[in-house]
Amino acid sequence: MKNQEEKEKLMEERLNKLKELTDESMDYRYVMQNQLAEAISSGNEEKLEATLELINIDRVFSYLENDSNCELIDAFKNHLMTVNTYARIAAKNGGALPLYLHLIFERFSMIIKDTQSLNHLIEHVYFELFREYCHVVADFSTSDYSSVMKEIVTYITENLTNELTLTNIASIYGMHPVHLARKFKQETGNTFIGYVNQQRVYLAKYYFHLGDYQMSEVANLAGFNSHSYFTKVFKKITGNTPTKYLKEIPVS
Repeated sequence: MKNQEEKEKLMEERLNKLKELTDESMDYRYVMQNQLAEAISSGNEEKLEATLELINIDRVFSYLENDSNCELIDAFKNHLMTVNTYARIAAKNGGALPLYLHLIFERFSMIIKDTQSLNHLIEHVYFELFREYCHVVADFSTSDYSSVMKEIVTYITENLTNELTLTNIASIYGMHPVHLARKFKQETGNTFIGYVNQQRVYLAKYYFHLGDYQMSEVANLAGFNSHSYFTKVFKKITGNTPTKYLKEIPVS
């Protein structure tokens, strides 16, 4: 009888432990992380926005205060670095090109490190980080590209600061420029020059955050030969002039 009671008690303890683990696996944090990662890797911006609306920032802070002994802003920065990492992995799984991922990851790492305002981190970093990774998958995932188009966009990325023309690329890959232009638009959803300019703007934003270069130097480093053209393209893609963008970069 005693052995039977001990056996039942042991089984109950095992079940309770398993329930604890199951409950932990369904924890709010993990559920939200999985939903965000799925939205990013699929490039589903609508799903991402719906998931972001479910995030309770006070609840996030509550978890951080319970799990960390440091100041809240430092705990939140550590959390953001973790978020930056898993969002990058999700975007990689979604077919985003390595250069994009590196530039986004490094830029947000610098922003997180340099920002000293908790409100700024919440309002201008936390949600925007998810959006940018999701956007890069939505617009530039190579998952559904043909093998030749994957080669072409990889070539563009690796030669981004060189002079890139549709005619030159068509010649390299043995295609007629008109055919390449049509195929490029069909597969990427963007024009050849539009695609190149977007990549160059990502590169320019990265250099701006380094804080080591003048605006004209950044334009040149990103592959733009004309300062006025750089300004025009930058504003068209980001909605801000380079000057305004620079002013909004947090200073350490």
